[in-house]
Amino acid sequence: MITISIAVNQNTISYNYTNDVFFTDVTRNDILKYLKGIYTNKERFYHNFVKRLEVKGLEDLTSFLMANYDKTIPYTYKEAFNIKNTEYQSLVFGSINIGEMIDNLGCERVKVEGIPVKRKQFSPDGEFLGFKEYDNIYETYKVYGKGLGITDDIFAVKCWCTSTNKEHWLWIEDQYKDSPLEAIASTFRVHKNLIPYIKELKRQGDILLMELTEDITPEGEIVPLNKEQYFEFLTSES
Repeated sequence: MITISIAVNQNTISYNYTNDVFFTDVTRNDILKYLKGIYTNKERFYHNFVKRLEVKGLEDLTSFLMANYDKTIPYTYKEAFNIKNTEYQSLVFGSINIGEMIDNLGCERVKVEGIPVKRKQFSPDGEFLGFKEYDNIYETYKVYGKGLGITDDIFAVKCWCTSTNKEHWLWIEDQYKDSPLEAIASTFRVHKNLIPYIKELKRQGDILLMELTEDITPEGEIVPLNKEQYFEFLTSES
């Protein structure tokens, strides 16, 4: 098995390559569909991705990628939604503009809630610069499932900051559609026995980090945080 790590769009893609399989039940044809969605230009695809693999001695893989690039079609929204491997699905969704996807599928806003927050700020070198106060707005949406080939509608929460005007989308269960603050909190799930020992929560997109007051072994049921827990302990997010 060869482990490959490639930097793409300031994120690190890590996957295992063995017998033409990436992750579990994900073929190199699948990964090329994902890559085609990122690199829509063949020349840029070669110089920014394939060329890096060539120096690792993976000529059979790079030959396949280049030979099949033109006839490969990137993932459609429906295909991405139906990917069975959740880890790989998350990777594919990371290459899709979720806001654009939701606009294309059609949606309607359910509810809006705002909350003032205070977050840690750091320099590029990691130096703590203090706290910054700003307002976060959370909106829940019903997204029409017809375009995904499903009969039921699905739900998402949109998070955006009034100071940066940046927005992020996350899928949620329908039980949270009427409470945007509970909805965003529900996307942070932890072992229940850890909750009394939470010191700080930190979030970078789908990456969730937790600092504890004591060294506790995670055990038992995994549960979503409620809005009081989430907003009390979250000190950093991007």
